[in-house]
Amino acid sequence: MKRCLILVVLLILCGCGLGSTPKPFATLTENCTTPGTIIAADLPQPKRGYTYSYRVYLLPCYSADSESRYPVLYLVPGRSSSPAAWFAAGLADVVDRLILHKDIPPFIIVATESIESDPLADTIHNELLPYIEDQYPIIDDRQYRAVAGGSLGGIAAYRLAFQHPDTFSSAGIFGAGAISGEETQINEWLSSIDEETRLRVFMDTGDGDPLMLERAQVMKSMLDDFGIENILHTGHGGHNYAYWVSNFEMYLNWLVKDW
Repeated sequence: MKRCLILVVLLILCGCGLGSTPKPFATLTENCTTPGTIIAADLPQPKRGYTYSYRVYLLPCYSADSESRYPVLYLVPGRSSSPAAWFAAGLADVVDRLILHKDIPPFIIVATESIESDPLADTIHNELLPYIEDQYPIIDDRQYRAVAGGSLGGIAAYRLAFQHPDTFSSAGIFGAGAISGEETQINEWLSSIDEETRLRVFMDTGDGDPLMLERAQVMKSMLDDFGIENILHTGHGGHNYAYWVSNFEMYLNWLVKDW
């Protein structure tokens, strides 16, 4: 009887109960050298009345038969860009290298459509996310779910994370910042974030993108006022995917520190 009580106490202390969240594997399949794969697909029966396309990056040596579950990054393109834009700039090569070298844990990327006709990114949160996470082995825990984007996609990232901090644990904002005139709304979103839904925010804007750098600095000041962990990196580059992808390794190393 005493041994049973000790075992129960140990299970509670280590969080090993039946309802605990599955953790991602920190390493790949032994001797894995196969790069990740990118799948192009459409969201079934979109409510918007036209086809909604997306891309899924599946980690190296991914197997649908595995019992592993993985973190996920939702990645939003900029205005007039397709879900393939990030990968066309070489993102998969960066991610493959980091995962295959075991510098970061394996994870899944979902590249979405632009939010031009969906300013608050409701389709991503309400339709795409639940569909994707029903189709792929993704950890159902905000700690392992992130959103990032470039330009208009960066705006989508902060709108999603700030409106739904119970869904996303971090936002990556590339080549963007607080939209002029949206500061009051941003303050309202940030004021609703509590300790249980505390966010982390990564921002990166090139020195050749002065307008967006100014808006990123405004965003940083607002985040600092609310005590939200954030970083603003400025490198030598402009408003384009080539620059953003060149700094994606830095972003991913920042992102995975809580995985």
